[in-house]
Amino acid sequence: MSKKIGRTLFILSLILLLVAIGIFGYYTGYNYVTAQNERLNSLNSLIELEGKSPISEDTQGSIEIHIPRNSDMDDITDILLDAGLINNKVAFKVLSKINGFDGNYRSGTHYLLDEMSYDEIMLLLTSKPDPVTITFPEGLTYSQVKDRMKKAGMRFDENIMDEMMKRPTLFVDYEFMQEIPSYPDREWIMQGYLWPDTYQFDVNESEENILRKFFDNTELKLRNGNYYERAEIIGITLDQAMTLASIVQKEGPMSEMPKIGRIFLNRLKLEMPLQSCATINYLREADGLKPVLWVSNSDLERYKDNPYNTYNIAALPPGPINSPGTVALEGVLWPATERSWPGANSYLYFVATGDGYNDFSKTYEEHQEKSEKYSTAQKAN
Repeated sequence: MSKKIGRTLFILSLILLLVAIGIFGYYTGYNYVTAQNERLNSLNSLIELEGKSPISEDTQGSIEIHIPRNSDMDDITDILLDAGLINNKVAFKVLSKINGFDGNYRSGTHYLLDEMSYDEIMLLLTSKPDPVTITFPEGLTYSQVKDRMKKAGMRFDENIMDEMMKRPTLFVDYEFMQEIPSYPDREWIMQGYLWPDTYQFDVNESEENILRKFFDNTELKLRNGNYYERAEIIGITLDQAMTLASIVQKEGPMSEMPKIGRIFLNRLKLEMPLQSCATINYLREADGLKPVLWVSNSDLERYKDNPYNTYNIAALPPGPINSPGTVALEGVLWPATERSWPGANSYLYFVATGDGYNDFSKTYEEHQEKSEKYSTAQKAN
């Protein structure tokens, strides 16, 4: 075979080899892209079906990452690189821009798998993180609010949040915050302003964001309810109304709250001590003791010097003892009137009947008689 023919065959073989490689590469690439599109479409369908990422902390092999608010692409790629989920920041950034994901990444806690492609990671990071949903009923103290969040799995720093709850100057952008006095005996200055409701948090939500979610809701409710204006009309501050409402919240059922609010306002007007069991129970629970239906002399002695003991002071305690609900607050701001409750302005006493309700009296003698009756009945049971 001549050299010319040999060279021709070599070139022809080389061309055929390159064509074969090209065909193989094309089909390999096509199959990869097709498989990748199928995976992305399947993943996207799961996200749309469930309304959230299908990968959770319970998914075997899941890796948790947290994207803080206002994170840019450098921050995000650093987080992914540190977690071992990507190995090339530049490639991830370029692909993110090509795919149109830039600016769509969601802050919060996400769960990913280490075998995921860059495209799949991008898709999951643009989906809404699965939130922690918590309902806070009326009448919870700040400590009870924290306990409920911790039991739900939230990972905030309790010490940081405690410090924030003592510093209203951090939240002066809220109107109600500017009216809260800073009494030295008021431990949790913003207690009472964590509005009872259902909230959604990220499991790694920052301490400030947690409090702001509460305060945003509180500000909205206070404005929409015209509570600022109503407090001014009846001659008390909003903080005084919240403090009194927190006591009303613990003293009886919703149906009686306007009556209880009226009695406490009557007492304050006459400079009489409120003598509320609710404030004593607040102190008992802070000491790890169970609440009681009727206060004993030993409780009064134990807390004789405490400013939250409303048996010893003819005034409101330093601040709210819990977060009151709408009915309790309106029971203070729109209390029972002579029209709705004949003799309303003359009632000064009430006693627990033992079945969740109260019996109301105008005179001390009548109150004493009823107190003895219900106490005796309770002991007999």
